Amino acid sequence: MYMRVTTFKVDPARLPELAQRVQDMKRLANVIPGLVSSHVAWRSDGHGTVVGIYESQERATAAVKRIQAMWGVMASLVTEAPRVDAYDVVAPMLAKD
Repeated sequence: MYMRVTTFKVDPARLPELAQRVQDMKRLANVIPGLVSSHVAWRSDGHGTVVGIYESQERATAAVKRIQAMWGVMASLVTEAPRVDAYDVVAPMLAKD
């Protein structure tokens, strides 16, 4: 497993637009090969985080162009360049049967 964590900032006045764009992008995320799960969260001050868990670093690397295209959809909302951190060790903490 491999994880990318991307932090971003949007204008708080545009949070309703962010929520709609996230909904619109679900179908794009669902077809990214190797993407195991993805979550996005944000606060009322406009700071947000996207967590993507991939099968491998290779799959994450192969997905970069698709992810960049998705950020292109968000470009008009983002007020500063997103920051990406990557983690090559991912261990589940919670498992539900």
